Amino acid sequence: MTTAAGRAVHDESRQRRSAATFAPVGWRPEPRQLMAAATVAAFAVGLWTVGSAPLRVVAVLLVAEAVLMGLPWRVPRGGRSGASIWAETLAGLVAPLGALVLTACTAPQWLTRSGQWWWFAVALAVGAGLVVLSGLRPAGLFTGELAFVLGPTPRSHGSARAFAGAVGAVGEEILFRAPVLMVADPALLGLLAATAFVAQHHIQPGANRRGTVRSTAVEIAGAVALLALTLASQSVYPALLAHLVNNIPQIVIELQRENEDRSWS
Repeated sequence: MTTAAGRAVHDESRQRRSAATFAPVGWRPEPRQLMAAATVAAFAVGLWTVGSAPLRVVAVLLVAEAVLMGLPWRVPRGGRSGASIWAETLAGLVAPLGALVLTACTAPQWLTRSGQWWWFAVALAVGAGLVVLSGLRPAGLFTGELAFVLGPTPRSHGSARAFAGAVGAVGEEILFRAPVLMVADPALLGLLAATAFVAQHHIQPGANRRGTVRSTAVEIAGAVALLALTLASQSVYPALLAHLVNNIPQIVIELQRENEDRSWS
């Protein structure tokens, strides 16, 4: 075999490996992943002990999602197919999507609690504050500079991440904030919910742009602020608004990064 031919075979083999959905045999989860999954499981146990049938369904969904998110998804993700990225994305949305369906079917009482109008003004300020805390520059978002720095991404990858940012925000409010409106003493369940909200962002393999002091500070601040908004307003909607305001910049960046070089292949 010639050197050129051997190099071509090697390159093809490397591309095939990078495009695989899962990591090779022998992969082991990192301690942070196990700790994060255990934290989410503790919250699921808390939901189960409340005794409400809908909350028990949510508890099962959370555990199932933690297991799916903890699978050895291959990183870095750039070489993987669109179908592979969407499979991982949907695996991480099992609980939010399931909670949305459950809410639509059961119409719980908290669904009709809108809260006073001024809480929505507070929510806008909270969401904007989280964006500022993240260090994101609005000017770079409007000009596309931030997307340029991050570089292009296949359209299917960008759309999957944008979908997760939008739908995930709605589902996560049902998962982590709505339950505290369903119990007489929300202190313990609220604490478990806040820690699980942070932890569930760290179950998947890879850094996922997380793990820095700043990103962790934003996650903790978000968990505390959104829980406080929910308890103070007695409604999930102000927290949902703040969550969406916080997520919108990342959604826009992912859509700006999209290119048509590769889609589902």
